[in-house]
Amino acid sequence: MIENRPSRYRWYLLALTILIYSVITGLDRMCMPVLFKEISEDLNLSLVAIGGVWGADPLAGVFIDLPGGLLADRFGVKRTLTVLCILAAVFGALRGFSVNFLTMAATMFLFGLMAAATPSVVPKMTAEWFSSKQLGMVNAFINVGWSVGSMTATTLSATVISPAIGGWRNVMFLYAVPAMILGLLWLVTGREPARLEIKDRPPVSAPLFRQSLAHVLHMKEVWIIGLINLTNWGANMGVVGYLPLYLRDLGWSAAAADNTITVIGGIAMIGAIPMVLIAERTSRRAVLALSLVSLAVTIALVPLVSGAAIYVLITFGALMRSGTTALFTVMIFETKGVGSTYGGTAIGLTNT
Repeated sequence: MIENRPSRYRWYLLALTILIYSVITGLDRMCMPVLFKEISEDLNLSLVAIGGVWGADPLAGVFIDLPGGLLADRFGVKRTLTVLCILAAVFGALRGFSVNFLTMAATMFLFGLMAAATPSVVPKMTAEWFSSKQLGMVNAFINVGWSVGSMTATTLSATVISPAIGGWRNVMFLYAVPAMILGLLWLVTGREPARLEIKDRPPVSAPLFRQSLAHVLHMKEVWIIGLINLTNWGANMGVVGYLPLYLRDLGWSAAAADNTITVIGGIAMIGAIPMVLIAERTSRRAVLALSLVSLAVTIALVPLVSGAAIYVLITFGALMRSGTTALFTVMIFETKGVGSTYGGTAIGLTNT
């Protein structure tokens, strides 16, 4: 009975972390591209200003990813995720009070601090509670959670929820509620693993900030993955933020333009687990290299085609790069000298 309890409990924690990805990095973040048209009309924002607002979110990651990982390694996943979820709810709701470009960009930056910190903290939970053989699959499940949240946001936010509840501001307030609930659940029901609950790794003490940072900064593999993330995430964020506006300017309807982002999230959900399984049975590096090349080719060809061909391109590109985040996460944890002890700091550095 004692050995079964940890097994069931870790799946409960995995469910909570999947929901965090689904709500904060999926629902709360990905509702913005499809709402930009309404927001720009309400606040009188130009296309350049909208780009600045959208860029404030990942810009926050430059300042928070590494500190977020350091905090997770020092104070544990429970405390860090509790604070992260509650602040994500508060800052996400603050976006609804924006009255001009400066306030919109500022509140997006504040929310972005929490959204960007999430990928630095959540994977550490998987490294603490699951064996190394399970890391690829459980992180794929987390990415599926992001896809579900993203699809919900891009499908419903602008065309269904916003008209139903009185505009984009109320969408911000509504979407803050799930994040707050998740923070309270982590506060009340979350905990760190006990000594006997992880059998394939010895228990370790929480390292000091300086110790963690000094240890990780000398790892070449971590820097290489970080440089790859610089291009990969930058390209993805740029495409997702601009594609709906680009297609609307070409004459597409609002629903059709927004659905392209839904397609990206849906294909990522379908392909995440199969791509991880293929990579584990063949070569992670080969699968990742193929996914990055496919992303570049897809982006380059979008302006050269029209109509249904755009859907074909984005479907292909989304499928080929599904599962990449999970694979990079596993590679970081399996880097010699990282493990669950310095996992938060290492992932924080690569995300920065």
